[in-house]
Parts: sequence; C-alpha cells; structure tokens
Amino acid sequence: MREEAVLFGRETPLVGVFTLPTASVEQNGLPAAILLNAGIISRVGPNRVYVKIARNLARLGMPVLRFDLSGIGDSPVRRDHLPFYRSAVNETQEAMDYVMEATGAGQFVLMGICSGANLSYRTALRDSRVVGAALLNPRHHLHGGSKESRSAISSRALRHHYWRIAFFSSFSAKNWLNLLAGRARGDAVAKAARGLWPRSLLASRRAVSSVVIQAEGELRSLAERGTRLIHVYSEGDEGLDYLQAVFGHRLGAWRAEGLLEMEVIRGANHTFTLLWSQERLLRVICDWVQTMVRE
Repeated sequence: MREEAVLFGRETPLVGVFTLPTASVEQNGLPAAILLNAGIISRVGPNRVYVKIARNLARLGMPVLRFDLSGIGDSPVRRDHLPFYRSAVNETQEAMDYVMEATGAGQFVLMGICSGANLSYRTALRDSRVVGAALLNPRHHLHGGSKESRSAISSRALRHHYWRIAFFSSFSAKNWLNLLAGRARGDAVAKAARGLWPRSLLASRRAVSSVVIQAEGELRSLAERGTRLIHVYSEGDEGLDYLQAVFGHRLGAWRAEGLLEMEVIRGANHTFTLLWSQERLLRVICDWVQTMVRE
C-alpha cells in the first residue's frame, strides 16, 4: 500500500490521509472505505487504531480515506454556522465524492468508533452509495425523540449494563472486588438504582416502544437497499447494553433475519487500548469486508 496526504472539501478544506493499494494488489471488486473521527480524536483514531485499519484494508485491495471533520485535528472550523449533525454528514459525503473522483469507486463502507459509528449510520441512511457500515461501539444512534425518552432509554441501558457486568461478564470478579473495596463509582451505581423505581420502569417501557418502531423501519430500509450493518462492541461498553436493553428479544430475531450483524470482543475496552484487542478488531473488520465483494 501507499499513503498520501490530501486536501478536499467545498466549504471547508478538510485534511485527510489516503491509503491506496499498490498496483500489484488485486482489488476483487471491494468498495472503498472511509474512517470517521471518534469524538475529537484526529484521523489516527484512538491508540492509532485507524492507521492500522486503513493499512490492513488497503492490503486487501481497498482504497481507504481517513480524514478530519471540520474543527477536529488538522481541519479548520467551518464559517457557515451549520449545525454539526448536518455538517458532519455533508462532509462525509464530500469525502465520498473525493474518493469517487480519484479512484472511480462508486460504493463505500463507512467505519468509526463511538460518534464515528453514529455518523456512519446517519450517513448510510441518507446516501445510497453506502453499501456497508462497521459501527464500532455505537450508542444512541437508533433513536431520537424527546429529552424524557432519551433519559428513560439511557436509564434502562445503564441498569442492563450493571447487571451484565456484575454477573455475566469476564469483568465480574474484578468489579465485585472494587465495590467491596469502595472503589466503585457511587454516582453511577446510584443512577442505575434510581432507574429501578416503578415510575422509572413504566416511563422506560413507553419510551422504548416508539424507538423500536423507528429503528426497525430504518434497518429494514437499509436492508432492502442492500446496505449491510455490523455492530462491533467491546464487552465492557455500555453501547452493547443500549442495543440489548432497547430491543431485547427482537435483537436475536433481527440478527437471524439479517437486519444487522453483531460481534462482541470479550475483555476489550471502549477504545481498544490493548494490542490484542486491536488485533481482534482488525480480524473482525477484514473478515467482514471480504464478504462484500460485488457479484
């Protein structure tokens, strides 16, 4: 593979690194990939994992662009006062335009951790060029709604998180030791306990019902268009509980139906800090994209 710094964008000059396969690498009809910022971390990604993802995908024959959204890393802030939730999608589409012009690629896979995953999902809903999205530790991406409904869903997910981490995870013994030693986060435990009041449980149930309808409609729309989604979660990430707490038994049915795919990396943290967890993440992503060869 080879790498080059690039500058693109209509309203704001966006800075990126374009990782391209060498001429000797067979591209096998794979789409191009774009990596989106995880929060305010630059295009290298948490613990430089985006660099590793880009280089590994290029070795498979995929052109990969990792770039900084406006106001992050090396890209300057916008001057048009466009809200971030709109500008971020627009800039992602501009990135696809750039790659399309540079390589002729007409199909794309979007990837990102946390907020980058949420942006990947929002862009996939808007742009039919997105044929796949690898959502790494996403949270709150499948619902909007009122402040009350968002709060209720967050409370339900937090209860599920503490229950799972305490009794059904590889972290269980360590977390119980921390609790007994007084090292647990008291504010978080108290917040989870407050969500167990009957009034909170009732509000949570009402909030979730409308979210499920909206999310299922979006997932079916993407599936009918041929866009594939994979949710990749660290075992300790609360986003996993968000997905399971909101959708419950439907999650298994939707996975069986092919509306979404999911992989859980045991023992990994939110930003895949440990090297072994990065290697596992790379295997999951590379194996998944290789199933997307155009027929």
